[in-house]
Amino acid sequence: MRIGVACLYYEIDKVLNIIEKNKDFINHIEIGIDTANQIDEIAPFIDKIKELGLSIGIHLAMEINTSENIEFIRENWAKFCFEMCKSLEKFNPSYFNIHMGYAIKNRFLKNNCKYMKNSVDFFLKLNDYLEKLSIKPIVTVENSYNLTKGDVINTGTTKEEFKYIFENTKEIRLKNKSPYFCFDTGHYILNKDDYFSLKDLTKVVHISDCNGEEDNHLGIFCGRLKKVDLKKAIDMNPDYAVIEVKYDYIEESIKNVKDFFKPK
Repeated sequence: MRIGVACLYYEIDKVLNIIEKNKDFINHIEIGIDTANQIDEIAPFIDKIKELGLSIGIHLAMEINTSENIEFIRENWAKFCFEMCKSLEKFNPSYFNIHMGYAIKNRFLKNNCKYMKNSVDFFLKLNDYLEKLSIKPIVTVENSYNLTKGDVINTGTTKEEFKYIFENTKEIRLKNKSPYFCFDTGHYILNKDDYFSLKDLTKVVHISDCNGEEDNHLGIFCGRLKKVDLKKAIDMNPDYAVIEVKYDYIEESIKNVKDFFKPK
């Protein structure tokens, strides 16, 4: 298992400096990139990433909607993901992470299976695009949460939704490398379910914390995250465990996670 730190593309210089001071523990970085233009912003730092011996994960845009009900738009989201994967291929990322998306609340609650089928269709379409790449990237999909009482609802907030999608994408996962699961501990605090039963499909764990009311990315163990829950997440045996906090909390969180991993 590789231990990493998450950052947005415009924070990469500062975060790499922190990683350099903690290279005895940190050997992975996950970078949030929304558009192709932002790839140019991280390109100057690739040599330093290699020098530090870091593997790279990419978190694609939150706006991506695998459960989109309009087929034309869903097709274009799959194409967008492919184009991003293709543009980033030269950086040899270990995985691309996305969220499942969102839906109109009353429509989703009336027929959530329809939106899960949409997500399955998205991954099948994405797989067709990814077949064009010489190296097929791992794509992970992350658990989410719902807090507001508005008209839009996040999808991917229950174990059953993920089980449905993983069961119905089994054939392409056996052939290629997607989709797999990314478990976020902060989102779990906000929307609990038995995600631990998805252990065999888990590639990434986001080590994140929050106050239990919003996804505010507090320092690790400064919010509601308990060591027992982090242990359960790490016991899912991911390939990558990524500290995902606000920039100001990174150094403290690295120390806290390092202490967590020390033999008792």
